[in-house]
Amino acid sequence: MTAPKPPLILVVMAVYRPKPDQLRAQLASIKTQSHQERHLVAVIADMQSADLVCGLAAQLDLPCTCVPCDAELDAVRAVEAGLANALDLIPVLNTQGDPEPLIALSDQDDIWHPDRLARGVAALTDSPAQMVHSDARLVGPDGAAQTHGSMFRFERRHRHPGLRGLLYRNNITGMTLTMRARVARIALPFPPQSGVHYYHDLWLGLIAAATGGVGLIGAKLVDYRQHGANAIGAVDRQKGWLRAGKRHLPNGMWIRHEAAAYALARYLAQSAHNRISDAVDDGRLPAGDAQARALRPYLGRMDGAATHLWDSAKLALSGHLALARIAGGFAVVNLGRAAWILREALGPGRDKAIGDFDTRLYSMAPGIAPKPPRAAIARVLKPVEHDRLIDQRKVPRWHPQFDAPAPALTVMVPTLNPTEIFAGIVTALDIGLGLAARGFHVRFVATDLPVSSPAVSRSFVLQRQPGLAAEAAARVSLQCGVRGGQLSAHRGDVFLATAWWSAHLADRLIRDHGYSQSRFLYLLQDFEPNFYAWGSDCADAMASYDFDFEPVFNTTLLRDYFAQQGFGFATGDTLAFHPAIDIARYAAGARRDTTGPRRLALYGRPEVARNMYPTAIEALSRFIETEKLGPQDIAPVSVGLRHDPVRLPGGVLLESLGKLPWEDYPNYLLGTDLGLSLMYSPHPSHPPIEMAASGVRVVTNHFGPKDLSTLTPAILSAPATAPALAAALSQAWHSGPVTATDRAIDLTTLGLSPEVMIDGLAERLGRMLSCTPTAKLHRAPQSVQPSDTTSEKAS
Repeated sequence: MTAPKPPLILVVMAVYRPKPDQLRAQLASIKTQSHQERHLVAVIADMQSADLVCGLAAQLDLPCTCVPCDAELDAVRAVEAGLANALDLIPVLNTQGDPEPLIALSDQDDIWHPDRLARGVAALTDSPAQMVHSDARLVGPDGAAQTHGSMFRFERRHRHPGLRGLLYRNNITGMTLTMRARVARIALPFPPQSGVHYYHDLWLGLIAAATGGVGLIGAKLVDYRQHGANAIGAVDRQKGWLRAGKRHLPNGMWIRHEAAAYALARYLAQSAHNRISDAVDDGRLPAGDAQARALRPYLGRMDGAATHLWDSAKLALSGHLALARIAGGFAVVNLGRAAWILREALGPGRDKAIGDFDTRLYSMAPGIAPKPPRAAIARVLKPVEHDRLIDQRKVPRWHPQFDAPAPALTVMVPTLNPTEIFAGIVTALDIGLGLAARGFHVRFVATDLPVSSPAVSRSFVLQRQPGLAAEAAARVSLQCGVRGGQLSAHRGDVFLATAWWSAHLADRLIRDHGYSQSRFLYLLQDFEPNFYAWGSDCADAMASYDFDFEPVFNTTLLRDYFAQQGFGFATGDTLAFHPAIDIARYAAGARRDTTGPRRLALYGRPEVARNMYPTAIEALSRFIETEKLGPQDIAPVSVGLRHDPVRLPGGVLLESLGKLPWEDYPNYLLGTDLGLSLMYSPHPSHPPIEMAASGVRVVTNHFGPKDLSTLTPAILSAPATAPALAAALSQAWHSGPVTATDRAIDLTTLGLSPEVMIDGLAERLGRMLSCTPTAKLHRAPQSVQPSDTTSEKAS
């Protein structure tokens, strides 16, 4: 009897600046697998290692497909691209009648044991499980010296957590897993996220657990190489927690940390449940194979806390104390969520509704409300502490502890949590990292919101400069200025303010604590007094321009506006830089031929006044009426912030997509014909420039010295009125396609390139610090600021 043919296994590997000897060792271990039916799918996430990978694979006679990338990808996006290509390869490499192919994941620097794939195939054979994974041995950077015999024991992992347990802590390591292709078909595309907050192995594990199960192979089938560049690395989390003591007792920071973890778990649970439902509806998954019931505590509107408490008790009794703490934290957050909902529904909302009704009732007769008893008035009129009425953003919540060995640039930003970071903060991060690359010590201080996870925040910040050398990264530190207490400092520090209230902080800290630098740097990215109605905020923002500082302007347009307003510090030699938009990323894409109605993209952010959403809707309505357009002619779509769809004249419906993932944004624009993007401020919004570079004819407004139409004929700039904007839309509607020349936009008219600006800033900072940086000045790899559309939030 002929033995059945072994299944083909597609091995997906993300390659990012590998060490050649480590990569060769890994490829050799894949080549020497006892299961010989395997094909490497290497995603070239760094855009430069294709020759190395293909060359090594050829030397080893290892079948390989290299997947090129248009931009550098993080680990999650690289695996996502690899899985998509693996699925495309299955019908090419697999002939009819062959066993269903499997997919395995691999890191670029580990070493597989010879039976890694064979054991995975055996575990999946005649099993309903959709995925299997294994234990691993921890080894040092040399790949030989064992540091721990078992990753599971070292990290105290739960061996069989179940579907819900994966959301307390993932126990699956991607480089050990083997799965059926069906898991990838259902899992793609991965749920979007801002920054990396979940990893691919967790998402794939959730899908596998909800569609047939996940099996564990108890053996160590991989040598996991531990070194300084691991994306995560193996950590004894419970040991660290037990040593932390009172730092993990319930307080404001603890609640915030637990809420962030619960939010991620709830997001993934709902995403997995919705994906499973979609797969059943479209036939990818038989209804009987869906096993997502364990996710119910995350799906309900109010319930779930009892289940998390029960999970916590069971985990504690089984010795998994750290997991029990996580489950208990989820119960606390869930209860807090329910209490918040009830308070809002039955408290202020109820009282306001009753009060409003009674006010209207008494206005009819006798015209005034009855006067309450004196005791009730006394209960209501309680004294308020004065500091509750003062804008706390202007008051430092920390004290400097002058123990730092060297002066540093202290960059004050509202937040360092990745999900709360918008484009203005990103610019400040890039400036700080650029100066660290040029030899300066840099401290980032969060002034408004507490840092939820220092490790995640640090990883996110350093990923802004992928080529940042290790010694430069060591000069970067992150501090939380919200919790109070003392922060490490040096009397020679120089502050960089990034918003009007952080300018107040810099001035106060310098005056109160005797810093030797009387001036600070001030990153000016808009004219902030105009964000507010006349009042305290407007006055405080205006007052920040009276402090002693050196300005750095985001574009010459903003500098010129300040000069027009009579500010003497806005001179021709003041540093000004142009937006960090990668024009080539948009201009190089081939326009897509589309049939049917022409697509118009509106930059729609109703909550942000300066984006003039009502004016945009009025202009769009006038344009549709003037041109007598219907749904067969135009398909308007709003991107930016999600809002309700809008019925426009002629039966046209404006749909809202909300914030687009940054990596999907350029391709979306290549299929867009017209754009409407408004910004009633001197700051040049990025979307009009990105749209024009993508070949979109876009309408925007001018403001003071700002006229983006001088950059390219693809941008039509009009007065910020609905009739003028509607007329510009009509002009764009009847204009021809945007030429390649018009897409090649030169930004240098808006200021220095960010890199040249940072060079100039480094010279000035060196003079202010009166010292030589600890490393030679050099150019850091340019980092591109995300667009307003994908990253900016409302001020």
